[in-house]
Amino acid sequence: MINVYVQHETARCEELAEQIRGILTQAMPAVEKVTGLAMPDRVTVELVDVDGLAAAWSAFTRRQAERDTAGLDLTEWQRKRVASLPLAARWAARKVGMSEEYTLIANSAGRPSTLIIPEALDRLGLTTPDQLCALLVRALAQQAQVAACEGSLVPPPVWPVIRPGRDVAELVSHAHAQWTSDQATPLILGKPVARDRRRRQGTFLETVIGLFEVGLAKQRARATTLVDQAMAAVGPDRFNHVWTVDGLLPTLDELRQPVSWIRRLPA
Repeated sequence: MINVYVQHETARCEELAEQIRGILTQAMPAVEKVTGLAMPDRVTVELVDVDGLAAAWSAFTRRQAERDTAGLDLTEWQRKRVASLPLAARWAARKVGMSEEYTLIANSAGRPSTLIIPEALDRLGLTTPDQLCALLVRALAQQAQVAACEGSLVPPPVWPVIRPGRDVAELVSHAHAQWTSDQATPLILGKPVARDRRRRQGTFLETVIGLFEVGLAKQRARATTLVDQAMAAVGPDRFNHVWTVDGLLPTLDELRQPVSWIRRLPA
């Protein structure tokens, strides 16, 4: 089942929603074929504005924090830090939401949902059919990851708080989604799609965040290399154990040495 929800029913959003439904219908079989993962029984994409993204991300963060801290004996400082996470998430979504291609969350039942701000697609140059297809394939791959790991790894936990670039679950999820797009998009369109993010003037905050993301970009490049090498060496079926076997995520050191991690993959 494919659900595409439109928060604000404008003619443009309704047109985009129909376009997304069509692409998802075409893309789902290709994503399942190249990944070896089953799609969730319900694929959901929500078209929201910045306020809608902030509210959804805050609520998701609250649910994740409650799940991640259940049964833990937290200190007073830790309890205050956990309590502050939903507000911090709302603030962050408002500030950088327009810079994101999409945002993956899970609802209270653990079902994945991909949030997209239509205006952000315009700003990032991702509104052409080819670019939108590549984006939606990445989103589908991550929804398949959620189904495979039953939400234990993707979306990543929010507690304890991990610095950007050191959250291996996020790095592997992102790299696997990009690998899937590289493999599946040509099956759908008959040609590869080069990523062509539009050069833009960011806000001061986005510029500052961009400086911090230099390290994140390096780690994501390492994760991409790891996924590419693993897929070439052992294929999707063995790679997919990462979503179901406890403790199989690579370490930060293994991101630099993919061969050592590949040896750990079960047969």
